[in-house]
Amino acid sequence: MSLPLRVCVVVFGSLVAVGPVDAGPVIGKLDLPKEVPMREASATKGFLDRVENPLAPPRPVAVTPYLVVVLEQAEGAQKGTAPGQVVWELVGESFARPVVIAPIGAEVLIKNVSKTARTLVALEDAGLVPSGPINPTGPKSFRIAEAKVYTIADKDAAHLRGTIVGVTSPYVATVDETGKFEIADVPEGNYKLRIFYKTDWLEGTTDVAVSGKGKTEVAPKVPALNAPKKK
Repeated sequence: MSLPLRVCVVVFGSLVAVGPVDAGPVIGKLDLPKEVPMREASATKGFLDRVENPLAPPRPVAVTPYLVVVLEQAEGAQKGTAPGQVVWELVGESFARPVVIAPIGAEVLIKNVSKTARTLVALEDAGLVPSGPINPTGPKSFRIAEAKVYTIADKDAAHLRGTIVGVTSPYVATVDETGKFEIADVPEGNYKLRIFYKTDWLEGTTDVAVSGKGKTEVAPKVPALNAPKKK
């Protein structure tokens, strides 16, 4: 299970299930690039443009909330356990974590812990999220049916956006603020680790050989992260 975050059980998302006997955790720390994307200038006329603070240096952009990882099974890898549940919190006017990852068949449970009702929809599949508002303190759930990227939005709040990455493998994780992650109960076999950032998969994969019992440690290198393109 992945490192705990307030937003999910994949742990955050990780999925609640009993792992295979010959399985162990894959523990890693992403080798993050030294240069992070620059903040974009505000395009909204209602706000002032950012200016340099003479008293304190600008804070770097936090990239780890937008990063998720998956271990894809290669030939010879054992079949994994059935996916469980991913919990995703809606806090105020944004999701507690902007990007989450879920295997096909996993239940995504959105919990609205804000004080405002929201009407959410997946822009790529209008039928994915059940219709009707999600009231304050209320939940709404659905299951991932395809390996694709879904954008969850509220038509009444243009700034509210969240991304769900659907994958075929049950071995997924989010990362903490330092880039660390953990995937529990990975069966013996050969895998390829892929990294997703913001809206797409990053180039390249990392080979991971899991011997079964005992932990497997990896340190995947993250390529340069480009700032999102201006629309």
